[in-house]
Amino acid sequence: MVIELLNLTTGKNKINIDGEVEVPEDLLSSSEIRRLNNVHFKGILEKVVDDSYMLTGTITGTMIIPDDITLEDYEYNFTSEIEEKIDETRINLQKTIDITFDLWQNILVEIPLKAINEKNKDIKLEGDGWRLIKEDEITSFSNPLSSLEDLIRKE
Repeated sequence: MVIELLNLTTGKNKINIDGEVEVPEDLLSSSEIRRLNNVHFKGILEKVVDDSYMLTGTITGTMIIPDDITLEDYEYNFTSEIEEKIDETRINLQKTIDITFDLWQNILVEIPLKAINEKNKDIKLEGDGWRLIKEDEITSFSNPLSSLEDLIRKE
C-alpha cells in the first residue's frame, strides 16, 4: 500500500488512509499463512515534529492457515491495532512511502499459536493399535526408535 505524501507538504499534517491491502505473494510464501482475504486498513499517517511519521489505525481481515490437527484450510478472522513510527529515510524520491511491510508485520503477530477448527476440536486422536503422540510426550525412553539412535551413536 503506497501512500503519496504530497498532501502533507501543502500544510496538512495528516493523511487519512482507508483501503484494501494487497500482500505480495513472496511475503505469503515465507509464512504459514496460505491466503489472505478481505484485508482492510483504516487509519492515519501523520508527520511528527522530528520529521518522522506515525502510522496508526486498524487492520482487519481473514487469514487462511492450516488446521493444527488435519492441515485443512482454517479461516481465522483477525483485527490488529497499529501504531508504528516510520523514519523519514524510507521516503523515496517520488515523495511516497510503502506501508505494506509495516502492515504485514502486524498481520504476522495475529497468527494464532493453536489453530484448530471448531469441527476438529473433538476429533479422535487414537484408535485400534495407534495413537497420536504429542511432542511433550516424546522422550528417549518412550521413543521406539531410541535403540536405533544408540546404534548410530556407537559408530
